[in-house]
Amino acid sequence: MKEASKLVLFIIMAMSIVSLIISMPTLIVTILMGIKYLALRALIAVIVGTVIFSITWVILNNQMDKELQKIDEELAEHKLKMEQLDK
Repeated sequence: MKEASKLVLFIIMAMSIVSLIISMPTLIVTILMGIKYLALRALIAVIVGTVIFSITWVILNNQMDKELQKIDEELAEHKLKMEQLDK
């Protein structure tokens, strides 16, 4: 289940990156051409893509931190057991 949620978050991040790649040049061109309606839509797409990317980045970072903390705890327990066996 956790692997599936990570995969979904990675897909969401990839989609937001693609959205930014498409909407940034559109924003620049429409501003230069003076098409305000399209520029506004492109600006909204850039903002939404950035917000979605940031949220998914934070969620993934927190999940990875929790997993690393669990691995560190398991490693500490294993080291303690090994030290007890050596005595």
